[in-house]
Amino acid sequence: MKLWILIAGLSLMACHPAKNNQAGNDISVRSAPVDTGQPAAATPVADNPIAEAGVPVEQLIVPGQSVGKTPLGLDASLLAQRLGRPDFSDAAMGKAWLTWYGQRDEHNNRTELNIYTTYKDSTMQTKVVRQIRTTSSYFKTKEKMGVYRSLDELQKFFPDLKAVGYYKDGNRIITIYDAARSGIAFEVGEANGQEICTGVIVHPKGKEVLDVYLYFRPEVERMEE
Repeated sequence: MKLWILIAGLSLMACHPAKNNQAGNDISVRSAPVDTGQPAAATPVADNPIAEAGVPVEQLIVPGQSVGKTPLGLDASLLAQRLGRPDFSDAAMGKAWLTWYGQRDEHNNRTELNIYTTYKDSTMQTKVVRQIRTTSSYFKTKEKMGVYRSLDELQKFFPDLKAVGYYKDGNRIITIYDAARSGIAFEVGEANGQEICTGVIVHPKGKEVLDVYLYFRPEVERMEE
């Protein structure tokens, strides 16, 4: 009789593993970073690139390729599945800047992810990701470069950075520095006497960032050659 009770008890435990797993998931969510840089509804999807220099895939910025698990060239129809519905969309003539607002970061600044999409080709059947912008320090290159890094630090790893434009943000001037050959640009503003990165933009290698970025921020003034 005792043996039968023991077997029945083990069977019941085997039939209900989901409850324990769910508890584990709840713990992992509560212990997640304050700012993930992604909307709360984001759904992780395995993608390239692979992690580099200790930077996890979901945080990695690869110039000319991707921000986290969102690569340039991605079918735009997959964005809502991965990131949830955008909080804001500015679309016209088959082109669109989509915006997702994230949590406030370690400096209490609101973070956002902005993605530019347009038709893949002249067939006008499929839209793809063309440019990605983030203001979250969660994302960084393999050299740990990103938001809140100084201009001096950025120039060490991207020596071809060139000031290409600027715009006003309240009382500040934000300057856009582009490393066109690498496919990455940085927005830089003055803070406490230093030039600090406030945003990172990934775009195709060999193309100038402002060719697309001006659709997002038309008030940008180009630097004189």
